[in-house]
Amino acid sequence: MSDTLVDSLAHFCLKFGHITFILPIVVVCMIFHKRDIYAKAACFLLWVMIFNTLLKYSFKVPLFPHLGPGYAFPSGHMHAASAFYGYILYKTDNKIVKIGLAALICCLGFSLIHCHFHDLIDILGAVGFTMAELLIYHVISVNFGDKVVGIVSIISAVAIMFTLSIIHKVEFHVWLAFYALAGMETALFITQERRLSSISKKWFALILSVIMIAGVYYLFKALAFDKFYLSEIRFALVPFIIVFAMQLSERIKV
Repeated sequence: MSDTLVDSLAHFCLKFGHITFILPIVVVCMIFHKRDIYAKAACFLLWVMIFNTLLKYSFKVPLFPHLGPGYAFPSGHMHAASAFYGYILYKTDNKIVKIGLAALICCLGFSLIHCHFHDLIDILGAVGFTMAELLIYHVISVNFGDKVVGIVSIISAVAIMFTLSIIHKVEFHVWLAFYALAGMETALFITQERRLSSISKKWFALILSVIMIAGVYYLFKALAFDKFYLSEIRFALVPFIIVFAMQLSERIKV
């Protein structure tokens, strides 16, 4: 296999670990498949985005010189992707899906190393933290329930952000993750999962969600907030938009 083909495959594989690819998956799968699994996988991912920032500023392992300033350990892309896909792997009973997700996580790790974004230690560190976090999630969920998991995730996220504000600063992606996490956990807390009864209702909910999310995006773009703690509030609205679109779609005749 030529180096050019391997490079192309590696860069293609990396798209599956990017937040701009994962979040649309969450929206579609919440509507068309199982709302709670993908919503909770998203919550896990968002919390990891916050926690990984603290880890990087704690270990302070520099990135490769060609990548510029910043910290490498643990790999943020690997940590986030393994959290999202790992949560679904943990929850699903489908053996084929489990194998596919495990293969995807391995491919993401290989691609990050192949493209010289991270070394093996960065990747293994991210996977190791994910496994520990899944274990903690399992213990809390089994013994206290998912609502307690949500409360713990919000409280711990606030504590992490407070710590970051002291040792460095709260960057925009942390505010994004926090607001999206808070919105998703709140939406899950106050509503029950409902499956839409027909494919037409699912398409209507998806189209309505996209239109409303786009509306929120352009509204905040017009408002042009210059502070991240204001501009990223829009991400707290997205979960409520999806839930509202699903509930409205179920109530009307489509």
